[in-house]
Amino acid sequence: MSENPVDWPQYLRQFHTAAPGSTEALLSRAVAGDHTPYRWLVRAVSGEARRILDLACGNGPVARELYGRWVVGVDNNAAQLTGAPGPKVQADALHLPFANEVFDVVTCSMGLMVLQPLPDVLHEAARVLRRGGVLAAIVPAVRPLRRGDIRTLSGLTTRLRSTPQFPAGGEITELKDQLKHAGFDVLESQRERYVYMIRSRDDAVRLVNALYLPGTPDVRRDTAAAWLADRAESKDGLEVAIPIRRITAMRTKVALTV
Repeated sequence: MSENPVDWPQYLRQFHTAAPGSTEALLSRAVAGDHTPYRWLVRAVSGEARRILDLACGNGPVARELYGRWVVGVDNNAAQLTGAPGPKVQADALHLPFANEVFDVVTCSMGLMVLQPLPDVLHEAARVLRRGGVLAAIVPAVRPLRRGDIRTLSGLTTRLRSTPQFPAGGEITELKDQLKHAGFDVLESQRERYVYMIRSRDDAVRLVNALYLPGTPDVRRDTAAAWLADRAESKDGLEVAIPIRRITAMRTKVALTV
């Protein structure tokens, strides 16, 4: 990988314009028991919530899980929004085009680790939430993992010669403090191990193509996908663990000054 700092806004714009829906294609096939990460996220949304904002909505997997509810999707990438259902707005998460306190719930699936600066994003989410409204989000986690998971993930990163990256780093360790500063009380923080099953080369390519790997050449991605596919064939399928953290927080007071 290059040692130069990553221009994250440019990288994310190019990544999602070139491959819109790549993250959603992966996570919609990752399961834990009877649910995907998206279904787990919407289980934190009260049945009484009437006005829902889906922040960094991508192509709308959360809105699909909330079918029949009034959900407004917001994303700054037009290519991503093209596939999103229902009302949708192209906008920056730092400058949401909505009045104060108009939503009951703000959801965010795998977006808090890329929206920057995160404290400002959380303040803006608090602004558009009513008092007592809830922010529900899922983000990447570093656990839970099993011993076999670590072997597989280590082999993958060895062949990539890099690890997936996010603007906010890995697990957002200061998220609870940042939420509190933005005017939220954290209600729960849970972790779940999801499994993405690889049975073919297409499955392996889908996984590798969904990873943020700035500076990693295509040849390394191809090598990693081929290794995953070969292992899957030799084992009659290969489980790749995707640890996810779900956090929900209630907006209880006016946010402190950023």
